[in-house]
Amino acid sequence: MQIKPEQLSRHLTQQLLPAYLIAGDEPFQLGECADAVRRAAREKGYLERQLFSTDTGIDWPSLYSEAQSLSLFGGARILEIRFGEKRPDKAASEILQQLLDNPAPDTLLLITASKLDRRRDLNSQWVKALDKHGALTEVWPINAAQLPRWIEARLRRAGLNSTPDAIALLVERSEGNLLACAQEIDKLALLFPNETIAPLHIQQAVGNTSRFSPFDLGDAVTAGDLPRALRILDNLHSEGVEAPVVLWALARDVRSLSAMVAGQDPGRMPPQRLRQLEPLARKLGPRGLASAQALCARADQAIKGMASGDPWQHLASILMRLCGRPLPAVMEAG
Repeated sequence: MQIKPEQLSRHLTQQLLPAYLIAGDEPFQLGECADAVRRAAREKGYLERQLFSTDTGIDWPSLYSEAQSLSLFGGARILEIRFGEKRPDKAASEILQQLLDNPAPDTLLLITASKLDRRRDLNSQWVKALDKHGALTEVWPINAAQLPRWIEARLRRAGLNSTPDAIALLVERSEGNLLACAQEIDKLALLFPNETIAPLHIQQAVGNTSRFSPFDLGDAVTAGDLPRALRILDNLHSEGVEAPVVLWALARDVRSLSAMVAGQDPGRMPPQRLRQLEPLARKLGPRGLASAQALCARADQAIKGMASGDPWQHLASILMRLCGRPLPAVMEAG
């Protein structure tokens, strides 16, 4: 069966299945889900835990023998397998499938892995066996639109109410860093128990822990959210991200958008990203995209020292153009 991350804790209070697979590229949520399974197992007497990791190599025949043998202390135990980016080969997959099809009554199998590939992983026999006998939980990054709801639920779990403005400020200060955000909420619960959290509380207790990658700029641009795009750009600058890296991410989107407008192949890109770019391509049109390409060329020249101006100001002008905002005359003229 498949269980969403937010449903896992409730499920574990009702039953404990023989096997769990938790997969995804959001480390904080993955760690919390795995901790929830371990905690529920300990409460039910699974006191012994053995860890196997593909990072250090797994002797699969030995793991199979271990799973079939009695626990060292005669009680229930957790066998935890960490795949990371690696996946079991054919022989390892067959062993896993046998373990899942014939689970030992005193053994719980906990597997963690990076994001599952729809074709490679979900169609594999061992994942199908796990889905049949256990539970699969996939964790996904919390995007900007989802983060306020996630924070509000987290505050409620900590026994706190909050104003919408407080949540908005906490989003701004912690976006892209769920671990830091959760820690700040724990801090708020300690400092202001049973209070309604307002912006003043956030300003007093919460530092700026937001983290972004250049690809987050693309999400802000497709949403037409210039304030967020400029905030991300400022954060990248302050964290020491090189301007050429940021320009590469923006120029890639500009090239794809221009190809769409011209009826050409936009290049290899996830289907979801292409769907996000289509409305923006129609909105900007050939003229707007020609301007964006010129701004990218100007930023490239500034980065290389072949033109005057601060490269980060040029990058900001690209964001303004892509978000449909008018540029100051000096930027238009170059």
